[in-house]
Amino acid sequence: MKKKKKEKYPTGNIIKDFPSYPDNYKDHRKFIYTIGKSKERKLNSNVWKEVWSVVEWRNVIPPRVVNLWSFPTKEDAENFMKKNDLVIPSKQN
Repeated sequence: MKKKKKEKYPTGNIIKDFPSYPDNYKDHRKFIYTIGKSKERKLNSNVWKEVWSVVEWRNVIPPRVVNLWSFPTKEDAENFMKKNDLVIPSKQN
């Protein structure tokens, strides 16, 4: 008797069948914040422009993006982080 090969996505829905990861945090921080350049596209347009983004990551393995905020200048992004008391990982213990 041959064994049937299990389907990769038994329900046919990749989102429902995607394996869930437990929230095993890497250290005491629940979230990590990074600041960097990204590209943004306006709706119904093929024009891309560079913006500065603040990204909120969940501090698990593998890291997951929770929020993303875009700003026209680096100073605006840094002010947002200071105003909301967000800390960059390189400046933490």
